[in-house]
Amino acid sequence: MSDSVRRLSHSPTNGTSEVVEERGKWGSKKEFILSVTGAVIGLGNVWRFPYLCYKNGGGAFFIPYILFLVTCGIPLFVLETALGQYTSQGGIMCWRKVCPLFEGMGYASQMIIFYGSISYIVILAWAFLYLFSSFSGELPWTTCNNTWNTTRITESTCVLKV
Repeated sequence: MSDSVRRLSHSPTNGTSEVVEERGKWGSKKEFILSVTGAVIGLGNVWRFPYLCYKNGGGAFFIPYILFLVTCGIPLFVLETALGQYTSQGGIMCWRKVCPLFEGMGYASQMIIFYGSISYIVILAWAFLYLFSSFSGELPWTTCNNTWNTTRITESTCVLKV
């Protein structure tokens, strides 16, 4: 994205001048498409979606998925992207420009992003925990003599023997 431009704005009402920073614009359509693609395709598409398909009926899951994708997902994505490009504003301010009453939709979408980010961070933390644990000499999950085991698990009932 190109750098933002600073310009001097003169207010005719009170005669003062202030520096207003304009939002940057995309350098090309290719840059915009690559950026949107990078934001859309993530861990959920690559890792969680096949799991959800398997858990919810395999191929039969695709019928309601495709239905909601065509009727809700793609139109809302195009609306949000077009509105952001047209108004050159963020998620809250672009809805305020359309109608001040719609500002709540911008706040709701920001809350959804916030809670989604928390769950994403937890998933990544678990992945890093197992990654860093795998570098130790003895893997913690290969024995049953761990602090997190209950009294019901003993060496004779442990099935994780290597």
